[in-house]
Amino acid sequence: MRRMSEPIRLEDFHDPSGPRISYVIARLERAVRKAINARVSEYGLTTLQYTTLSVLGRRGELSNAQLARRAYMTPQSMSEVIEALEAKGLITRSQHPSHRRVYPATLTAEGKRVLAACDAEVDAFEREMLAPLSPRERRALETGLVKAVRALRAGLPEH
Repeated sequence: MRRMSEPIRLEDFHDPSGPRISYVIARLERAVRKAINARVSEYGLTTLQYTTLSVLGRRGELSNAQLARRAYMTPQSMSEVIEALEAKGLITRSQHPSHRRVYPATLTAEGKRVLAACDAEVDAFEREMLAPLSPRERRALETGLVKAVRALRAGLPEH
């Protein structure tokens, strides 16, 4: 058993005969993006557009800068996504009452409908991806991943 004062060794959590955890996570991230893209493209969306709709669906009205931060995109890239979603009639923007240059986005009724359909597709994909895991393993995976993201200060702040 390791004492708290002892440094953590790589072999404490990594089997040297297997792939590195960072490699496995990178492979998973690429596979997840590809699968989500395939499902949301049926609705005329890219993964980034779906992510933006999803953030708006959960958070409500947000500015370009707020959306960019939550979706881990540059404000310039988010501007392109917002313009495309607005052109598709999935979001609408209106001038902020006290900030002349801020135009927060909100979902339209069509945006809510498309988001619900895409969410159902992504839910089905996630069930398929996680099917080999027991409920206990799923909870452990989610807990571990959230802790890893927080350790890297890459989002998911404590509430």
